[in-house]
Amino acid sequence: MYEVYALKYGERDTTMCQFFYREHRHEPLTLHYFVWLIMGGPHPVLVDTGFRDDDAQARGIKNYVSPAEVVERFGVGASDVPLCLISHLHYDHWAGHTLFPKAQFWIQKDEVAFWTGRHAGTPAFRGSANVPSLANLVVSNVPGPPMTLFMAGAKIVHYYPVSIVTHGLGLNITVNSYAGWLEFGVIAGKEIVPKVATIATGLNRALNALSKKLH
Repeated sequence: MYEVYALKYGERDTTMCQFFYREHRHEPLTLHYFVWLIMGGPHPVLVDTGFRDDDAQARGIKNYVSPAEVVERFGVGASDVPLCLISHLHYDHWAGHTLFPKAQFWIQKDEVAFWTGRHAGTPAFRGSANVPSLANLVVSNVPGPPMTLFMAGAKIVHYYPVSIVTHGLGLNITVNSYAGWLEFGVIAGKEIVPKVATIATGLNRALNALSKKLH
């Protein structure tokens, strides 16, 4: 038999018109934040992951306790949660996913498509999300010069792209074309991707495999 436990980790005071669609009343309203722990199966399952202390501070959350801590108070270690079911990608349902480092996350693909699409960045929606928690990789494709370049009379053999990783985004892969070649630049935050050379090696293997199939 399964048992479902509602674990509260914070609350926020707001007004009804700030929370409900087309609501005109300004009566005070307190929002209560929960994650849901499912027990009774072969392993614990967590529904939603809550958010971290950065969101708690930025959004004026009262009585905040890390969702990982409230789960651990129930006797389940954060690293012992193997599966999280994510209802949707609002900050209070997803931004705390890094608190559960061994978990696999199940999310509807249409939900992911929306929040990584063009509409998610509009003012009507972006306030509901913690943008860095939605992405940690930037891939950029930059067309470069089609001809060979020279500098001070010397031929430029390679034209490697070097880009940046911004706050919350731990990996940047940029592809730059140059004189009939594609040059790759892989830049990473060392704490997030400590063995970035593994990615470069994997890219080389994948390109070799693709070349063999095309020829």
